Amino acid sequence: MVSKKYYKWIGLLSILIIWQLSSSLKLVNPLSLPSLIEVISALITGLTKGELLMQLFNSIGLILIGLLIGSLITLVMGYLGYFYSFFYENFKMFSAIFHPLPGVALLPIVITWVGIGEKAVLIVILHAVLWPMYINLNLGFNDIDNSLIEAAYNNGATNWQLFIYVLLPGAISSIIAGFRIAWSRAWRALISAEMIFGAIGSIGGIGWFLYEKRAFMDTKGMFAGILLVMVIGILVEQVIFNPKKADEQI
Repeated sequence: MVSKKYYKWIGLLSILIIWQLSSSLKLVNPLSLPSLIEVISALITGLTKGELLMQLFNSIGLILIGLLIGSLITLVMGYLGYFYSFFYENFKMFSAIFHPLPGVALLPIVITWVGIGEKAVLIVILHAVLWPMYINLNLGFNDIDNSLIEAAYNNGATNWQLFIYVLLPGAISSIIAGFRIAWSRAWRALISAEMIFGAIGSIGGIGWFLYEKRAFMDTKGMFAGILLVMVIGILVEQVIFNPKKADEQI
């Protein structure tokens, strides 16, 4: 009997086998869906002989900077929103307005403000990560038992001490959930912005890589870039967001 923890890997392997067979048996146009072996070969070539590895580092660097800035702003918003009703009501309104708004919709405004470059991409990423992190942080605060908060105040805790030693540790699960959503949204925002802006910096990023491969009808390279993003997503999900599950599966 196969353990349930292997079900998803069996499903993934089945999809990859069907992909390769469909191409090998010429059931689909190779220009539309190249074989898995060709895609993996293009990925290895891009990482070892091309600029794909540097483009990957460039994209991840922008995402990490956006997440860092977003985290700092989220902490400030979380503190002000929890202890001051005025800020809470305004942040609640801003979240309702901006959270559903795609970052791509802000591109014309961003271009007008800062032009085309890394600053513009960072603004789009920041918009994508800020609201899910704040909403989940606020949900985590609301789920904390009031008795813990009252006990902290009864022992003379200040607002700052309550925030650091009670609220943040108590909301850790919601904070991780917010980071998980922010990470995925950051990738979508970055790739969309790069594909529209073009190369950012001297070599661009993953979005520019995908745009360039599409423009030259290099479907093998295009699928290789998509596959790379998917692999990174799986690794981050298993190693960072679910480390215990990853250990159990090894």
